[in-house]
Amino acid sequence: MFKINIKKEYVVFVDISAHVGSTQVLYFYCLLSNQHLIWCGVFMNQLMVTLHAKIFIVFFSLTLATLGYANEVNGQWQKPTPVFKQDFDWVKLTSDEWLKGDIVSMYDEKLEFDSDELDIQTIDLEDVAELRSKQWQSIRMFDGTIAEGYLVIKDGKLSLVKHGVTTHYEFSNLLSIASSGKNERDLWDGYINIGINLRDGNTVQLDYTFSAGVQRRSSSSRFKTDYTADYSKYEDQDTEIMTVTADSSRLTSSFDWFFNPKVYFRAADIEYISDEFLNLDYRIHYGIALGYHIVDTSRTSWDVNLGPSYQTSTFIDVQENESDSENSFGVTLGTDFTFEVSGDIDYDASYNVQMVDEASGGNIHHFETGLEIELTNDFDLDLTFYADRTESPKKDSEGNIPEKNDYRLVVSFGYDF
Repeated sequence: MFKINIKKEYVVFVDISAHVGSTQVLYFYCLLSNQHLIWCGVFMNQLMVTLHAKIFIVFFSLTLATLGYANEVNGQWQKPTPVFKQDFDWVKLTSDEWLKGDIVSMYDEKLEFDSDELDIQTIDLEDVAELRSKQWQSIRMFDGTIAEGYLVIKDGKLSLVKHGVTTHYEFSNLLSIASSGKNERDLWDGYINIGINLRDGNTVQLDYTFSAGVQRRSSSSRFKTDYTADYSKYEDQDTEIMTVTADSSRLTSSFDWFFNPKVYFRAADIEYISDEFLNLDYRIHYGIALGYHIVDTSRTSWDVNLGPSYQTSTFIDVQENESDSENSFGVTLGTDFTFEVSGDIDYDASYNVQMVDEASGGNIHHFETGLEIELTNDFDLDLTFYADRTESPKKDSEGNIPEKNDYRLVVSFGYDF
């Protein structure tokens, strides 16, 4: 007898029985799958054939199901595609990692990105595989072209979407990216620092240093203003008279226009200073300068600038027959250096010298350096050293000459916004 039973989609069972002699019956049972012989047996009892066949069928069916599921999963698995929420900008790195957050700016092939989890990250543009903005961005090209729209960088191509119209630009010609003027708030950032020393008891003393600043950055320009005030007084225990030992303030403001990755033009450089102990009612400095980026990497930045200036000064107390105001043309040289020591610590240093005539103070130096240590996302601990020198301070009416040098070390707590 020859019998074929189809028990499974991929399995064929062949059942053959044959008589041997007058009484003996042999049972042949074979299992085939995809035209391949999987198992074959010879039995003298049909019950044994059936039992062995069922056991093998169960085992083989489970094996096929497991292998089939694994093959199906491997064949269908694909890299997950992120869902782009409009609450964030998105950047994809060449390592296939995605970051969500806010685009701060891009200049000199360095993208500054405020990650939602990792805070501010500076990324080489060559490491960016894809970039998508949630709001309008402003781009500036090397040929001077400025355009705005929703930004998309993908596969080495740059596109702006504006009012439903997509415009393509040469990615290699990109100079800078900044928040669009349409999103004015995104163009601004700032800080506030305050350091206070209070003493009472055997010594009554108050010292404070306050500083604050704001900055506006676009794809083609940068506006910056900083203010610092320093005040100190103590009480004489015998006379109970309060004596002021420091009272000064400084306000600086500048406007830079970038016209290529290395060179910028400082269209306005203004400084206002008042210092009672320098016999200075106020001094106002106006200048312009040409700046150059010596180093501009993801961790280090070093700029220098040089240009003509004009200074006017008014003094608190002067000798008889001397003018209480002086005006002078001069030259100003300045440099700014920043270095990222680690992810939480930054080092900054800046120096400038104003070269004016002797009656206005001669060479006037200002040096500022320190560490900014990040405590949380928005709060910092700042250690700052200030050094000022005026080569020719003005005598007062009694012939007293103020000290040429002034130093101070300030520890302050800061908030960035």
